[in-house]
Amino acid sequence: MRFVWAVIAFVLAAALIGAGIAQRTVFLGPDTATMQIDTAEEQPYTLIDAEVFRANAGTQTLEVSGTDEIYVAYGRTADMEAWLSDAPFTRVSLDEQGEVVTESVEAAEPTWEGPEFPGRNPAGADLWLEEFTGEGSLETRLQLADGVSVLLASDGAEPAPAEISITWPISNATPWAGPLIVLGGLVLLLGVILWILGVRHVRRSRGPRRKGTVLPPTEPIAIGARRRRAAVTATEPRKEITAGPDAAEDAHEDSHAGQAGQDDPDTPAKTRPAADEFAAASDPHRARVGRHRGIRGLLAVPAMGLSLALLTGCSPDAWPQFSASPTPTPTATTAAPEEEPDPALTDTQAARIVQDIAETVAEADEARDAELAATRLDGIALEMREVNYAIRGEVEDYGTPLPIPGENVRILLPQAVDDWPRSAMLVVEGEAAEGEQQAPPTIMNISQADPWSNYKVTTVASLEAAVQIPDLAPWYFGARLVPPGSSFLSIPPSGLAEAYADTLANGEASEYATLFDLESDAFRVALEEARAQTQSAFNETAAETGEMTFDQAPGTSDPAALATLESGALVAVTVDTSIVTRPAGEDIVVKFPDNQAVVALVGEETSSTGVQETATNQLFFSVPAQGSTDKIRLLGYSSGIRSASILQEGE
Repeated sequence: MRFVWAVIAFVLAAALIGAGIAQRTVFLGPDTATMQIDTAEEQPYTLIDAEVFRANAGTQTLEVSGTDEIYVAYGRTADMEAWLSDAPFTRVSLDEQGEVVTESVEAAEPTWEGPEFPGRNPAGADLWLEEFTGEGSLETRLQLADGVSVLLASDGAEPAPAEISITWPISNATPWAGPLIVLGGLVLLLGVILWILGVRHVRRSRGPRRKGTVLPPTEPIAIGARRRRAAVTATEPRKEITAGPDAAEDAHEDSHAGQAGQDDPDTPAKTRPAADEFAAASDPHRARVGRHRGIRGLLAVPAMGLSLALLTGCSPDAWPQFSASPTPTPTATTAAPEEEPDPALTDTQAARIVQDIAETVAEADEARDAELAATRLDGIALEMREVNYAIRGEVEDYGTPLPIPGENVRILLPQAVDDWPRSAMLVVEGEAAEGEQQAPPTIMNISQADPWSNYKVTTVASLEAAVQIPDLAPWYFGARLVPPGSSFLSIPPSGLAEAYADTLANGEASEYATLFDLESDAFRVALEEARAQTQSAFNETAAETGEMTFDQAPGTSDPAALATLESGALVAVTVDTSIVTRPAGEDIVVKFPDNQAVVALVGEETSSTGVQETATNQLFFSVPAQGSTDKIRLLGYSSGIRSASILQEGE
């Protein structure tokens, strides 16, 4: 019966192991799903909607080929649609059944002249979250969120690549393959054990017995030997029996024959012990060792089979996956405003944009190239660079303007908006060269005029030491733009420059002095010290022949303001400070040969009517909400000469 159960175990083990291996080989399904996209018409751009990439779960692998130059970028769908609003393109989307649909879209708002679209290269546009380029073919892995689409192009003029495929990984896990193989190995081991037990049982019972040939009755060996000797004696002549050594020897032989009848050739063969039984009887330890080796040899077979089974099913996909549900713990979160648009910039975009701004402006500063600077600067920031380049063209040792770092974006506050123009405020920290002191961080305001323009710096300043930035919303929420005339702040952004200029002129006597934190205002202190030194130097040589006056007024640039979490705002404004020098009489001439910047701008070293030098100061403030007990604090500033002119008669 043991052999029957062993055979059943072998059959069951083969079925289990075979089923487990078949799941990982014969019946193993595909591990990817691929979607082929064919574009019918040749257009300069192809827009693949976000829903196409989310047709299956998991990371997407995009493969594109068909043109010599291949460009791939992804970004917010609304941004891409705005960028393509004046251009024809092919749109790839899904219908209600989930099938791929391609359609040709004409330009909604053509901005070019002529019958055909002239082309526009999308490379380097600040709208894209990330971009890739290749030659002949391109393959990249993506993990796009909802609302993010992909743009394909060549160079904007040639047709976009037409051979497109998207591949997703799909699960082909066989969680029961491993358990089946292991269970089959255990059943196999059980069958081998049953087989060994059966063989052992048969050996102990000496195997099956059959009925042998009936033998005649036998007599004791000693009696038969005496009868044979008696018969021989009867046939021989009678001899006299005498007692002696021979008689004792015969008796000994009879006795020995009776005790060792196995030496008699007439003894039946079945009464002889087998050779192995003699060996076992003579050396029992040897018999046990032999049996143990046989058992170990038989056990090695299922052990090897079980090890192979375990190795075959060791892949994680061949086992059930169990994950313990962690105990939820409360975490601090920031609630996103409801029905707010997405932020105009992401942290990845901002890092790339700031790096490009820093490199472009540094190159323009070195070459004094105003046109190159204009690709990344605008407004007052560009005007200050242009003046600096003009002065440096005349004065070799004149200082360069405030550099713009691009290494580390410490703070990003983008505007949450879907339309244009867009803006964002950033705090960027540069890396100090070896042996040099770390420069203070730079705070800047950047803006984008339209979908086809890059972000440009409009205001830039150095952040004050140990300044405290108010609490800001995370970059992925963004901030709303505060209108210039907002009444929700302690002072509207449009009135901040004028109020601060009055404070600079009158100090604590100003009607706005109570709004500002004058004690921590480093710019006001520096301005007063610079004016005092200038006035002192002027009085040493021209106190009786001329007069010097100082003035301050709001700058010409518009304020930029983004809201903070406390309903306040970060506001960027400009304030102009000027120095006017006039002669005291008609025959007196004002000389300024030591002021090389003024000489370079006006082209003269003297004036009979006087001269005016104007500096523009770019200022960033933290303005609290209306009714708050906090005061307006200066966050950072930068100053530089903006203009110089000879006074006209009567001025």
